[in-house]
Amino acid sequence: MNTESRKFTVFLASIAALTSLSIDMSLPTLPAIEHEFGLAAGRGGLTMSLFLAGYAFTPLVGGPLADRFGRRPILLGSLVSFAVSALACSLSPSFTWLLIFRLMQGCAAGVSTTLPLAIVRDLLRGTAARQRISEVATINGIMPIIAPIFGTTVMVLGRWRLLFGSQAVFAICIVIALLVDFKESLLPDRRSRLDISNLTHNYARLLKNRTFLSYALINGLTFACIFSFISVSPLILMQRMGVLRHTYTFLFVLMASGTIAGSLLSVLLSRRHIASHRVIMTGLSLMVFASAIAAGLQIAGLHMPIYILPPVFSTFFGFGLIVPSVTVEAVEPVPHLAGSGSGALRAILMSFGSGSSAFLAAYCGRNFAQTEIATTLTMFATAFIALSIYLRLHRSPATA
Repeated sequence: MNTESRKFTVFLASIAALTSLSIDMSLPTLPAIEHEFGLAAGRGGLTMSLFLAGYAFTPLVGGPLADRFGRRPILLGSLVSFAVSALACSLSPSFTWLLIFRLMQGCAAGVSTTLPLAIVRDLLRGTAARQRISEVATINGIMPIIAPIFGTTVMVLGRWRLLFGSQAVFAICIVIALLVDFKESLLPDRRSRLDISNLTHNYARLLKNRTFLSYALINGLTFACIFSFISVSPLILMQRMGVLRHTYTFLFVLMASGTIAGSLLSVLLSRRHIASHRVIMTGLSLMVFASAIAAGLQIAGLHMPIYILPPVFSTFFGFGLIVPSVTVEAVEPVPHLAGSGSGALRAILMSFGSGSSAFLAAYCGRNFAQTEIATTLTMFATAFIALSIYLRLHRSPATA
């Protein structure tokens, strides 16, 4: 596979897209899953929580395994596992089995989606590497918009089980491309020894670094802020506010575009050399302010899309604005641990997302009438804590 070809970019972007397909594509199915298994409204969100729980920790293992045994065998194993678990989801006889298979699917996705960046670093350098990574990131940034539309289309054609079957087919297509046209990118002489004690020591050093840990927590909390709404959005918009499935998909696309717009503005600001401190402070303040307005309107009883979507869009915009800067600032003080730092950042981010969605799934299942209030208050609380951590970090010098 030619590294300068579009086929190579699409191949890498397809692997990276597994996360969006697994999460955003599945959102329109939640009410149908709850109905089939006789669940309380909101419990379907546990399928998101278990996926993220599996996704959270496998990057910490998948990366070192790929460094030791090569990209191709680890990628092949994780893709096959993803396809098998997605197919198992489509055949689940009960909600408990569905959750188990979603956990397995998340574990497989956590390994697969860490490898495109490693493959690019193996094969390309300098400007060529940055260009290819940017192309993959651009395609992947569009997936949260495309995935719900595709999910809704599949739901029109059949039951929710067909959707997980289509995820399995997608993964199998990547496996075929891998077997037919992708050679190992990490040569044997460049592979590292798998040293568990050294790996554990590196992660311990990261967590002891005050700057890294602070930014990692900010990253996780702000993701929990937006994912609180994402995971419960079918319940709020379709079941609480009576929005039709097609309308829900359109509204979700609008919300997701807020993150993309924030990311694009972040790129423009970086090109103009605007300090990251100003960008992060602005984005966090916007998230706190917007989520506070959303919570206030819901506490006031204004349970209509027009009152919740604009502040949620602004919250998503703030998240898109800060993520690039927060990620860079997190690994800045630990350049010698950048690889481990990236894995730890993703693990912490997904852990917070899983926790927030699990909390809301459990709470809203028992307090259906309080869904909008609980969700927006969770958004406000996580954004406020993130801002507080950032302010505290800059009041005193960071320690290594």
